[in-house]
This record gives sequence, structure tokens and C-alpha cells, in this order.
Amino acid sequence: MMKFRKIEGLQDVCPERIEGTEEWYCCKIAKNCFCDLYEAEEIVKAGQVYEGMTCVLIHYPDRNVYYPFVTKENVYVDAPVYWDGALYFLVVDFTAKKIEIMAFDTTMYEIQTVEEFSLDEVEDCYNLMLRVAPVLLVRDGNKNGLEVIYPEKKHFKMSNHEVFLFKDEEKMYFSEWQEDPEYREMVVVRDWNTGKEIERFDGQLWRMPNGDVWVM
Repeated sequence: MMKFRKIEGLQDVCPERIEGTEEWYCCKIAKNCFCDLYEAEEIVKAGQVYEGMTCVLIHYPDRNVYYPFVTKENVYVDAPVYWDGALYFLVVDFTAKKIEIMAFDTTMYEIQTVEEFSLDEVEDCYNLMLRVAPVLLVRDGNKNGLEVIYPEKKHFKMSNHEVFLFKDEEKMYFSEWQEDPEYREMVVVRDWNTGKEIERFDGQLWRMPNGDVWVM
């Protein structure tokens, strides 16, 4: 028989497991307008007030709920990435015109700022996101390329159908979709230093909680 366990304080949300960990789930919560980061930026640029996006964490299996942030006007908190025992959030404050990378310690349950940037350092917030490993701040798919903003500035050319997945040591892994004529997905591996393609093969990659990557 299934056991139904209520999580108090949350409703009308959709928990998603955070890739790389089996213990943590997150829920993005908007006051009224649920949209992505770029759409929130467009609202502010249009002279309107964006009512805010925040993110709640749920720990498995105890169902404890953590609120690292409070909802603020013109502040967007994106879903986190997991790396080395911490959850890293991308936080954009359009009023203060700043971008923050913030880390939630999953042992001490505390959050602190890791890095802070001026919003002027990026052209816009289109596909601005965190990736691993270690933690990277990137703009994916801009001008037919991948723009790395942190921990160093780089730009890599790639096809219009490529999406950046993660970095492992000196290699970057991308997913590329093709229709020739049937739809299929491929993995593209590129060199971190040069951006040159090293190899490609059919399939998809999934990062597992124990650090393994499943190739399917």
C-alpha cells in the first residue's frame, strides 16, 4: 500500500529533483507571474515591476522544507545546481543591477554569497544559467556560441542545435539534436581550452547522485 505524506506549507507547486543528488528537490514559486529569467528582465525593461521569483528546497526522505530566500520585487531566484555538498543559486536583482551566485550548505543549512557581478557585465539574461563542474555561470546559445562568465571569461562557437550540459575536467559535454529526417540526439564533446570538437556519438547523458554519468 502506498503511503501518502503531506508536505505542509506548499501548494500549487511542482517539486523537481536536483540533478546530481537524490536528497534534494526544489520548487520555484512566483507571486503571480511565472516566467523565465529573460522574460522577467523584459518586464523590468518595459518599466514595470516584476513581482519576484523565489525557490524552496525539500529534503528527502524527511520532507523538511527550507526557505533560503524571501520573495522580493524585481528579484529572480533560479532553480539551483548541486555540486560538492552545496546547492548553488543564480540570483538576479534588477533593481540593484547585480547578479549573485549563492551557495546553500546542505549540512549547516546556511546560505551565503559566493560571487557577485554587475548586471552590466552581460548583454542580457537570455539563457543565463548555472552549470557544473565546478560551478559555472554561462549564457548558452547566444550568438551561436557558449559564453562563460564565471569562473573565467570564455566564448565557444557551437551549432544552433547544441545545448551545454556540464564540464568535466578539461572537457565540455553538449547535447545536440538533429532531424535528418528523423529526430535524434547526439553527445558532442569539446575541449575546454580551445572549444574544438573532440568526439561525438549518438545518445544522452544523465548525471547520477554517486557521480557517475549514464550514457543512454
